[in-house]
Parts: sequence; structure tokens; C-alpha cells
Amino acid sequence: MDIVLKITLVASIVMVGYNLHQLVTSYEIICEKVKEFRMLAQQNESDENAVRRSNFLLTGALSVVFVLLTYFSGLAYWLVGTVLAKMVVSMIFSHLEIKQIFKDGVICPKLFRITKADAAMNVLVGLGVAVVSIL
Repeated sequence: MDIVLKITLVASIVMVGYNLHQLVTSYEIICEKVKEFRMLAQQNESDENAVRRSNFLLTGALSVVFVLLTYFSGLAYWLVGTVLAKMVVSMIFSHLEIKQIFKDGVICPKLFRITKADAAMNVLVGLGVAVVSIL
């Protein structure tokens, strides 16, 4: 098995684990984390733009790396395109979460449900990439 394919498999499993954690985290726990996040942001004098920029850079870099891994693993172009589209959608939801946290100080239940669905889709994408990588 090619080294890039092995790294892609590991990255897929990490993606599945991270998104499973997001999937099973309750709304109450998320609300507590939002309060802690806002408090830390205020203590560090971080404004919304700085947090959005760092969130974009982090999620963007991780997404680009994962898409490049799928590409260099020799997976079908339609699969790479699907992974790219899914990563863009996840980045948009992440941006909306940051925006809402700074605007309202909470995550509304509707956005919480949407991000849960996004996490479930990410689990499926990660599992799909892992299975295709093995075959």
C-alpha cells in the first residue's frame, strides 16, 4: 500500500473520530463550551475577525490537506470533488457558528441540529474514503 494511501486512511479515521465526538456531544455541553470560549476570547482580547480568520485558516488548511491526500491517493476524481464540496460546506457551517457565538453568545438549536447533520455526513465521508482507500 502506498504511503499517501496509508496517510489518507489514518486521516479518514481521525476525521471519523472527531466528527463522532461532535455528533454525540449534547446541546447543553456545547452551550457550556460556548460560554467558556467567549470568556477566553474576552480575556485574550480576541475580536470576532481574529477568531474567524484563525478558524478559517485552521479548517481551511486541514480541509486542503485532506482533499490533497484523497487526490494523491489516486482516488476517483468524482470522489475527490465530493470530498472537496463537503469540506467547503463544513467550513461554511463553522463560520456560521463563530458568527453566531459572537453575535448572540449562544448556538441556536437550529444551527446545532444543522452542525450535527454536517458531522454525521462527515462521518460517512470519512468512512467512505477509508473503505475506498482499503479496497
